[in-house]
Amino acid sequence: MKQINKIKTLILAAAVSFTACDTVDFGDTNLNPNNPSTPVTASLLANAQRGTSGYIADTKSNLYVQYLSNGQYDEESRYQTLNWSPNGSYGLLEDLRQIIEINTNADTKLAAQAYGSNGNQIAAATILKVYIMHGMTDRWGYLPYSEALDIANNIYPAYDSQEAIYSGLLAELDNALASINSGKGPDSDIYFGGDMTKWKTFANTIKMVMGLRLSKADPTTGEAKFKEAMAGAISSNTENIQYTYLTEDSNDNPWQDRFESRKDYLLSDVFVDKLIGTGTSTLPEDPRLAKFAEPTTTTATFIGAPYGASNSTTANYSFITDNVINTSDAPLMIYTYSEVLFARAEAAAKTWTTENAASLYAEGITASMEQWGIPAADIAVYIAANPYTGIEDIAYEKYVSLYLQGFNSWAEWRRFKAEGTDGRINLVAPADLLSNATDIPQRDGYSATAQALNKDNYDAAISAQGADNLDTTLWIFK
Repeated sequence: MKQINKIKTLILAAAVSFTACDTVDFGDTNLNPNNPSTPVTASLLANAQRGTSGYIADTKSNLYVQYLSNGQYDEESRYQTLNWSPNGSYGLLEDLRQIIEINTNADTKLAAQAYGSNGNQIAAATILKVYIMHGMTDRWGYLPYSEALDIANNIYPAYDSQEAIYSGLLAELDNALASINSGKGPDSDIYFGGDMTKWKTFANTIKMVMGLRLSKADPTTGEAKFKEAMAGAISSNTENIQYTYLTEDSNDNPWQDRFESRKDYLLSDVFVDKLIGTGTSTLPEDPRLAKFAEPTTTTATFIGAPYGASNSTTANYSFITDNVINTSDAPLMIYTYSEVLFARAEAAAKTWTTENAASLYAEGITASMEQWGIPAADIAVYIAANPYTGIEDIAYEKYVSLYLQGFNSWAEWRRFKAEGTDGRINLVAPADLLSNATDIPQRDGYSATAQALNKDNYDAAISAQGADNLDTTLWIFK
């Protein structure tokens, strides 16, 4: 499977922006009349979903928001890497494009119904496409979107603006929701087992998150989309959207794999100190710390490792909870009820809705703590000691609740920072940075080959967006 994906990524480089060759029509030379040439849509969906695991379990983004510190090798927390390639993500998008095409084409859509109704397969593939592409543009900003994956007609696709990508993705979500029908859901659906009600919840939650993400750049559109999606988003912890791993090595929890080879990720002093708060290293103010982390093996207390430093004596610091790093089938969260509640609280504080911000803030804390198994009495004590006073409180509690959801947390931190409501989070970059960063990164740099292989469109994107470095602020976070 890994070799197939590597080959697919190389092929898809041509579909995105990283090719410089002529197209040749070989007719039927490579068609085997004894084997079907149309891919199985169920396999394509499962492959695309499995491919999201790396994004969901990413290390770098969890370091950017300082949940974690490195062990001996500190380069990741000092932002050594500038260039990141989107090719793997485009490979997943190609799988999803094929699902949509097979279920739309008159010659293939009837046979495709063996794996779910055409409308539901198209809806699921589109929703997952939006989830992936939304994460991509929040990392890089400008990217090939409207002309991407169209090898036959355009091997040098333009980079669309982030504003255009958001607009297109929100329209695609609406079309996907309209495509959902009462027929059979998609086969080999490792997210939801073919349950289209859950796909609908997923779509509305993405739409709600994207709407709030627009609160600085385009609040009018953001408010409208947020309110359209709110009633259909996650409504309890039982609806939390997660990637469920298996005990088999072929699809087990990446954190467990990492800790089999090297114990290199510790809780950061920044995060641990926030959660200790007015408490102590044995009895922290925030009871979630005891669920997020393990006490040190040397002192049996909660101690965070200095952020942006080499921490080779790992036994002196707190690791991520054993329930994650030593459990092969531990699920990782994609979206949670607490995130939705904090989003609703912020929307109420912005007067987008008439809901009560203070009540939703308390409900968000409760949902987060219940998700991690905190007793009701401890929840009540914490809320009483941390009453709602404004959006900065929502921002901080949302930040805590997004623990280990690195990319989502990084995007929200950048938005809060843009709006000036990140004061309680208060992240500060290490003093000694690598690459060309001067602060906590605002974006990822494009692939090192992007300019050489699609120069005109790359140059146009840089001219419009800003320098291709870690410091350029994206449209959505200005």
